[in-house]
Amino acid sequence: MNSKKYRFLAATVIILSLATACSPKATPTPVDIMGTAAQLASSMLTQTVAAFSPTPLPPTETATPSFTDTPIPTETNSAPPKRPVVMEFTGCWTGPGDTYTLISNIDPKKYVDVIGIGSEPGWYVIRNPYFHNPCWIEIAHLKIDPRMDFSVFPVMTPGP
Repeated sequence: MNSKKYRFLAATVIILSLATACSPKATPTPVDIMGTAAQLASSMLTQTVAAFSPTPLPPTETATPSFTDTPIPTETNSAPPKRPVVMEFTGCWTGPGDTYTLISNIDPKKYVDVIGIGSEPGWYVIRNPYFHNPCWIEIAHLKIDPRMDFSVFPVMTPGP
């Protein structure tokens, strides 16, 4: 008997399936695509416009600049003096003048470091910019910053 129940149940399912498949279906309402797009655009614009607030935000307090009669600082000579520069092609010697051995010639526009004041007037002892050894150069061939303090340099005498 169990098989009769299953056959009856299967037949009922088949009949109901056929009955619903053959019955007329309700036709869905057509979707107005253009109307839906327009509604969507309108909704987006409304949301965007709603996000804009024509009411300005309350002002925040800011400090009002005030002008005082503070004197403008004048330029001070706190910058270190510029290094001496060779103005013309000249020789650099082991002592003051051409009676001493010529170490090298120095090109114009070459910056040099003073390491001493020559014992002979008109001469400085510099560090040779090419060989880095001391040599003597005539003051007339140098352009010297007037702020340079020569009192800090030792007086030097030429070697033998």
